[in-house]
Formats: sequence, structure tokens, C-alpha cells
Amino acid sequence: MKTVVSISLGPSNLDYDLETDFIGQRLRVIRVGTDGSVSKAESAIREWEPKADVIGLGMVQDHYTVGTRRITHKETLRLENAVQSVPVTTGATLRGILQDWSVRHAQLELEHCFNNARVLFLNGQANYRPARVFSEYTDNLFFADPVRQLGIPKLLTSLEGLELFAAGTGPVHEYAVTGSLTRLPGAKNISNYVMRKAAANADVIAARYDELQHFGLEELGGKTILTASISEERLKDLGDRGVNTVIDYTPQLFNETVGVNVVEAMIIAALERSPAEITHDDYLDIITNLGIEPRILYPSGYKRISRFAFVIHPLSQQYFRKAKPLDMVANYAPPMFMNTVEKVMAYSPPFVYSRVTGIKSPTGAEAEGWLITVGGTPKEIMAHSPEFTYRRLLSAAKLAKRMGAQIMGLGAFT
Repeated sequence: MKTVVSISLGPSNLDYDLETDFIGQRLRVIRVGTDGSVSKAESAIREWEPKADVIGLGMVQDHYTVGTRRITHKETLRLENAVQSVPVTTGATLRGILQDWSVRHAQLELEHCFNNARVLFLNGQANYRPARVFSEYTDNLFFADPVRQLGIPKLLTSLEGLELFAAGTGPVHEYAVTGSLTRLPGAKNISNYVMRKAAANADVIAARYDELQHFGLEELGGKTILTASISEERLKDLGDRGVNTVIDYTPQLFNETVGVNVVEAMIIAALERSPAEITHDDYLDIITNLGIEPRILYPSGYKRISRFAFVIHPLSQQYFRKAKPLDMVANYAPPMFMNTVEKVMAYSPPFVYSRVTGIKSPTGAEAEGWLITVGGTPKEIMAHSPEFTYRRLLSAAKLAKRMGAQIMGLGAFT
């Protein structure tokens, strides 16, 4: 019987010791938590290495590639170097495969749920691979790396920006010449505010479970979470904080919830090959043969919220009496002045008139969306060329896309 030992920087109260049959091998699987202590993890490695066939490292930062830059984490490398005589893995290879697969699987199973979704990555560099997959479905990507790493109150909004940030050549770094801004008075409060606002505005959040601990109902209500290793206890906690859907890319092989590093270590032990000798195709074959799929979980029962936008326009000058801040002018201005306002408003960019929530069908499907108005009244629309109106509708479509709408209705413009 082979022995797989996972040395984790996570809490020790989640430790386990179990035996299982796995792809033709009898395995003993042990987890040793060190409560965040790297020195304890090194001691555990020295204690367990003579008894282990493969060692997994849990709750550590993977080494990863962002664009053309390879990023190595010193603490992870330190623990890897502490293992001398047996294979060691953080689960990075399998994690990347499972992350990509889970996003594509959910997009298919949940009927294009990620189309134009606003996706927040708490650690964009660590989630670069799934971010590239998300980019196939939405342009609304937000990366919190500058906020969490440097204290800069600014999110990155593209993969290109993330690559520049990782390479250390992005303009965002000029604000951190003397070190992290989190050391400045009040900077931490500003960073927390930016993070909470970003989470509240997102439709999907990609993060480890422990990275979500500072968010409550206001930030997580109605969200879809892409994460890993979600136990029943963690699922209940996320449900209590309003999460609608959890996409867990970690296979559930046992009653115990295990990390990806454990699964990859088990594969290495069962195949009796070094990590470098195991290809992506090998991992995919094993995943397929085991019938493993990403888990789509609903903490409070199935709930799906679709997002829409609908374009409206003012029917007459009376509309301006109900639209802020124009109502302050329209209620008191003489008719001659309002004629001028009507002409000017025809040239205004589209804007969100109101948000619509609480729509629910008899089958339980829900929808929310935005009413987007263009400024031209019928009189002004008819006074301009069709191309004039088309340009404003295209601008409205771009606004709807940024807001996260999956479909847009044109109403009277059709």
C-alpha cells in the first residue's frame, strides 16, 4: 500500500487519515495541517517524508505563468526544496486543467451564464488560466491584484493589464515606488472599501474560500463563486452569506473534502511515475475514466438569475420632469427653454434610467436588468437620420454589455 501525505498550511482541525482504492492501487491518504506556519510545515515534511511515497503541499501559492512571465513563490519553493527523496506536488497541473474545465462545463450546463458576466478575480495572477477561458465569454474581467498586493485602490480590467502588472512594467507600479501603499494611514480602509464595492458589483467571483472571509451578505448576495474544496460546512456558510451558486472544481472522491494537491499526489502515486512524466492527456484520461465532473452546488436550492437590458426613450418633454437631474430644470423652465433642452438631450449619451429586480416566473426562473434611455424624443428621432439613431443604439448596447446584460431589447426601435 502506498502512502500519500498532504502537508497543508491550512487549519489542523481538518486533518484526516483514510484508506482507499484508486485506479488500481490501494492508497493511504493523510492530511497534516500546520495552521499557516511554514516552519511547522517543514518539520512535518521531515517527519513524514520517510513514510510517504508522494507528498502534496496544500494551501500554498502555485508557481504560475502570466503572459510570458513565470512567477515563483519563495515559500512554496522553500517547502518543495525541503522534500528530498520523494515526488512533491502543489497540484498546479491538475488545478489548471480542472479550472479550465469547470468554467466551460458551467457555461454549458447553466446555459451561457457567463455571457457578459462581470467576473472579479481576487488573485488574477493565480487565476490567469481560468481568466483566459472567461475572456471567451465576457470582456467584463476585473483583477484585484493591485489592491490586495500593493494597496493601490484600482482594479485591472483586462488580461493585457494583468500581464503588464505581473511583468512589473505596468503604469500602476509608479504609485508604489516606495513600497506598498497599505502602510499609509487609512490606506487599508480604502482598499477594503474598493474590494467590497468590486465584490458587490460582480456577478461571478473567483477566489479561494479563505479569501472570501471578509465578505458578507451585501457583497456575496446573489453571486456565483468559482472556488475549490467546498465541504458541507463551507457550503452552508456561503449560503448564509447569500451565495446562489458555487462551482467547485475539486473532485469529490471521498466523504472527506480533499484538495487538488491530494488528488494529483494520488495520481502520481498510483501511476508510479514522476510528475514530469505525466502528461495532460494522462490526467484527462484518468478524469474521464473516473467520471469526475466539476460540482455545481446551490447552497439554498437551485436559483438562476438572467440579466437583460431594455432601451427606452422619452415620449415627450414631460419625461424630463421625471428624470433626475433634469426634473429640477423641467419643472420650472419656460416652454421655449425646454425646446432647447429637448434638442440637446437628443445628443446625450445613453444612460441607465433605472434598475429592475424581483422578476420571477412561475417556474422559479428570475431576471434582473436595466432600463437604458437614449435622449431623443420621437420628434427629435424623426428629425435626424437613421444613422444618428443607430449610433446611439450601438452606444446603448456597449453600456448594456458593460453592465453585464446577456440580452438587450429595443422596444419601439424595432
